[in-house]
Amino acid sequence: MMGLEGPHHPNLGIAMDMSIGLKTPSGAICTLSLSFNNDGPLGTFFRYICDNGTYIARYDDLYDGKENKIDLSGVAVSNNGIELIDREFFSAIKDGREPNSSLAQCLPAMRTLDRIEKQF
Repeated sequence: MMGLEGPHHPNLGIAMDMSIGLKTPSGAICTLSLSFNNDGPLGTFFRYICDNGTYIARYDDLYDGKENKIDLSGVAVSNNGIELIDREFFSAIKDGREPNSSLAQCLPAMRTLDRIEKQF
């Protein structure tokens, strides 16, 4: 999809800006924009803006837009996103099903975003 990747970092060779789009089974579209063109420390926080409010993730902690910490106990076995992705991936292999984060599940959203982009 055109327009999803910014200029490449001169030393790392990776895109400094990129966008990821996903579509849920209900039809909602989720987009995530990332930028590595940053003068500050990397990996300090992410801001998630959605129809339910604004959320801020700092490492393994989650806060609402007013800096109230959100209790994540009971949500998952871990707060480590990489660990959870790995657990889901291996669980899918054991169950003989497609992983939740597979490329095939993202393609419909990418096609939708491509059609939207071409309208501009």
